[in-house]
Amino acid sequence: MREVMVSELKGNEILAVPVMTESNVILIQDGTVLKQEYIEKLKENNRVFVYVMDDVHNRKENGKKYIFSMQETENKTAELVENVLRKHIYKRNEDLKVIGEAANDVIKSVLAEPEVMTSMTEIRNVSTDMYTHCINVCALSTILALRLKMSKKQVESIATGAILHDIGLKYIQAPYIDIDASEMNPKDELEYKKHTIYGYSSIQDEDWLSDVAKEIILLHHERIDGSGYPFQHRSAKLKTEVKLVSVCDEFDALISGIGSKKLKMYEAIEYMKVHAENDFDGAIVKKLLESVAVYPVGSQVLTNENEVGEVVRQNKEVADRPVIRMIRHADGSEYTEEVEKDLLQYLTVFIIDRL
Repeated sequence: MREVMVSELKGNEILAVPVMTESNVILIQDGTVLKQEYIEKLKENNRVFVYVMDDVHNRKENGKKYIFSMQETENKTAELVENVLRKHIYKRNEDLKVIGEAANDVIKSVLAEPEVMTSMTEIRNVSTDMYTHCINVCALSTILALRLKMSKKQVESIATGAILHDIGLKYIQAPYIDIDASEMNPKDELEYKKHTIYGYSSIQDEDWLSDVAKEIILLHHERIDGSGYPFQHRSAKLKTEVKLVSVCDEFDALISGIGSKKLKMYEAIEYMKVHAENDFDGAIVKKLLESVAVYPVGSQVLTNENEVGEVVRQNKEVADRPVIRMIRHADGSEYTEEVEKDLLQYLTVFIIDRL
């Protein structure tokens, strides 16, 4: 997907992100072949640029619709979610259904790319915002639900609940970027923890959202030992779908800094391992960590010994301890011989960052 000035469009480009009016009405749907008449419509509506597919051979036809790659879907959905939610007014939900439909696009993209089912390779230690966080949690939750062989109905509820799970953050005044709730002053902590209630109350009457999706929005900060909020529910009162999104939400929050102090990837993994049994469903945490290729093959990494290496192989079921080919010593000099370190064998060596 690439950004193109409307004045530079030649025709026959494929629209990658839907074009929306100021009132969030879709003007031209994604997947549309941009004919000259559409280009003229864009100009009439004072559109400066659009996003188009950068390689038409990378799409798959499905009738008259296109199934986007996982990355393309996440990119276009993030923009859609941001466009809608930025202008969303409490309980004015006419446009939210568009986001629900976008969740189905995420499901289709996951099913169209079997490789993302075996390895979630592009989880990165990057700064983000609430909108991107919602997309990340939706993608992670969808993949995890499919890996756990949940039913179609469950997967759909999980995807729609996850993509809207933090809608309540729009209605709070407390700062929540790169700060943990426990570190907030009492007033901000109380305000922040209201976001689940605000989110639920804003969508509770929507009949296009399943009851399970609504519970995800309300209860995704509950913990199985009863230490969460807003009701301190214990495991017996939490549906599996809620517990699954809770795991994915916490993991992405830790590496993105949404309602959490931002951590390095290995720190986030260790946190999830430590809290797997008391706070979360341990089986779901285990499946998530098995699924995340934290350091994809080909990525360069920095070790705690200040050496640089390149990931050459994964160790199945131990996502944070791959096999790395050493490139540079701690003093900056290049390795002159071929040296591989299997981090399951070198137990005192661990990765502290991805370069």
